[in-house]
Amino acid sequence: MTEIEKEGIGKAKLGLIICVVFVVILAVSNIWFFVRVESLQSEIDSLHSEYDNYVANHHYTDEEYDEALLSYYYVKQEQKFGVYDLEDELFGLEWLQPYEEGVFDCSEMSAYLEWYLEKEGWHAIIVLGDAPFDSGYHAWLLVETSTDHYMPVESTNIKIVWWDDPYFDNYFIYDYAFETIQEATAYDESEFDWWE
Repeated sequence: MTEIEKEGIGKAKLGLIICVVFVVILAVSNIWFFVRVESLQSEIDSLHSEYDNYVANHHYTDEEYDEALLSYYYVKQEQKFGVYDLEDELFGLEWLQPYEEGVFDCSEMSAYLEWYLEKEGWHAIIVLGDAPFDSGYHAWLLVETSTDHYMPVESTNIKIVWWDDPYFDNYFIYDYAFETIQEATAYDESEFDWWE
């Protein structure tokens, strides 16, 4: 047998050994993968069972219920700022249902507009107190237009109350401020339940 033939046989043996090693590695990795998938499926089944048991037997506390409601009511977005951007946001909005005292009035309108603005990325607070422009109790919004600076928004006509308005300063005098609908409805549910 010549040197070249010996070298060829040696290379063939080496190739065969590499193929065998590769097949063994593939077989071991497939077995490991199968075992891991079975283990994960077992964990998933256990979690499903635990969840089903929790749902069937758990009774929510008022705090848990309120927390869950809050997470569905508001959609968190990057906060928007700017008085003129707020004006653009409000431009063209109008109520489909007209003002009706005791049914859909300033408090329901404020609660709905607060939800709408929060959903669009604004930080809005519902406030309640003596009407800034005449006698009687009233609800309106304060919307943050720059860090810790707010502009009043009249919910009944969906307009910003500008600095030159003769009653502008009165909009910052109020009895109650509600950061969330939960706070407002805890104070008086029938006044702020715009969804009813």
